[in-house]
Amino acid sequence: MTEAPVLGARQPRTRPPTSSRQGALLGSLLWVIAGVLVTAPAARAQPAPTERVVVRLDAGWRPASRTFADTRAFTANLEQGQFAADYELKDGGVFDGGVSFLLWRNLAIGLDVSSFRTVHDARINSEVPHPFFFDLPRTTEGRAGGLERREVGIHIRAMWVSQVTDWLVVSVFAGPSIISATQDLVSAVQHTEIAFPFSEVTFSGHTVSARKETTTGLNGGVDIDSFFLHRLPFLGDFEVMEHIGVGLLVRYVRGTAILPVDNDPIEVDLGGLQITSGVRFRF
Repeated sequence: MTEAPVLGARQPRTRPPTSSRQGALLGSLLWVIAGVLVTAPAARAQPAPTERVVVRLDAGWRPASRTFADTRAFTANLEQGQFAADYELKDGGVFDGGVSFLLWRNLAIGLDVSSFRTVHDARINSEVPHPFFFDLPRTTEGRAGGLERREVGIHIRAMWVSQVTDWLVVSVFAGPSIISATQDLVSAVQHTEIAFPFSEVTFSGHTVSARKETTTGLNGGVDIDSFFLHRLPFLGDFEVMEHIGVGLLVRYVRGTAILPVDNDPIEVDLGGLQITSGVRFRF
């Protein structure tokens, strides 16, 4: 069995210029603000809620999947080889909660914390140098399973809140996010030689290293809260039920992280669409 230690990438990637990254972020922010401004006029016709504080606890799903790729180089048999890893992120569960405060009329501000986790695979394609002949690599394919992506986000929401009825509250929101991401990456691969004349190798294993990075992003969406539980016959006698409801939150988070890997950092997209629902408490 021959092991392929990572020495560095054959073609180092360069980090995108800061100005272009900031320009893309600013463009996204403008689109989010424009959406809120378009929706807000319809909301102005609705009265503001009387309760000033709302606490929510949610669970849900992030349906969108993402992909990214990385190419690493190694030395074997006195020659340079390489492997390419294509990561295929899947959907996963989200836990989300937070608190919002009504500031003035329909204007409110919120602070949320969300957690996302998914386990996914990576497709590995390798070029392994021949033990006897130069420039005659053998190719092999394999899969690295059990890779994990975790994201923890802190989201600030500027909210326009509308009291549609005495039991239904709808709010649109947008704001900045701080996202801490941890990603498992394939840092080395192992192959097994097939007997003489060594014209073939098979993928036999891989080594995983976790990389963590914290970055900023944007979030925006819609929150629909309903407080109808006190109207149910078997709950009408409990006054506290007027302050307890259920809700649905649809949020889109956008961010980009540069994961440090030797001298060849990897750029990955963070966030995505998430749909959660849960309990609401208003005071």
